[in-house]
Amino acid sequence: MLRCSETDGSLRLASPPLASLRVRILRSCAIALARVIDGAAWVGSRLPAWLAHGLAVVGGNIQWALRPKRRRNLAANLCHAVGASPDDPLVKRTVRAVMINESHAAADLLWAIGRPREFLDTVIYENWHFVDDTVSEGRGLILAGTHLGGWEVATAIPGEKVPVPTNVIVADNWIAWAIEHVRSGVGLRVMYRQAAALRSVRRLQDGEAVLLLGDNSEFAGHTHRVRFLDSDMQMAAGVAALARLAGSPIISFTVLPLGPRRWKATMDPPIEPPPPQAGRDGEQVVLQQLADRWSEAIRANPEHWSMAAPLDWVGASAGEEPTGERPG
Repeated sequence: MLRCSETDGSLRLASPPLASLRVRILRSCAIALARVIDGAAWVGSRLPAWLAHGLAVVGGNIQWALRPKRRRNLAANLCHAVGASPDDPLVKRTVRAVMINESHAAADLLWAIGRPREFLDTVIYENWHFVDDTVSEGRGLILAGTHLGGWEVATAIPGEKVPVPTNVIVADNWIAWAIEHVRSGVGLRVMYRQAAALRSVRRLQDGEAVLLLGDNSEFAGHTHRVRFLDSDMQMAAGVAALARLAGSPIISFTVLPLGPRRWKATMDPPIEPPPPQAGRDGEQVVLQQLADRWSEAIRANPEHWSMAAPLDWVGASAGEEPTGERPG
């Protein structure tokens, strides 16, 4: 059953009657989109891989041609991953590759939704002993990723490979409501971002796992300045703050494609949480460790980093500091 929260970002400035109307409209949109997702997964999981990914190339190029604002937003971030200005031909080629790879990932997402067992059996799992060892300590586990590769494709993996309940922190909007049944169906416990802070600490202290993406500052309670890729950035402190409050280790991870319907899920060694008394200084140290790991992974795979939200670059060295309104 779809959950429709009054805290959706699109409702914040609305009056109560208007907010109620918008919730009803968004609920209807979410239900319709959920049905579209289910239908697309039924079809997509039955297409041969060559056809699904051939269509993905066409769709990715169409998306590239029709979405100039997304191209600009991607370029403003990808320029820091490849060390060139946003209008450099290398950045433009990388932007196009990202948008095509997004379509490849979407094709595999539909296949993974429709045939989760087949997907799980084809994934290559690397260094997952770090997860087992950390969970066995009973301190909870924070799985921290970025918008790199197939974080959505991997929805079914935690329920299969993480030996404790896994909670995922997601945006609170109608698109997230529409896909909630997919996440819940593979064993994930969905927590919406605006109400997740206290609940996630409690669940970590109960020994559970929390999964979230940390490479942006959207809706950040506070940020820390870290070195990220080729520049300084004000990065959301959420992952490090959560680790400090709950006393839970952090494992960063990547999920990257090896080819059509072939994925590799890699875990990094755990990072110890900052001591409770270390405060924000301790959070900054831990967040820098994460930023270093994320930078290395993104530099190695820039064509799979689909971060299109404006990031808070400080003294950007590769190009102009991105500007624009944050998405709701």
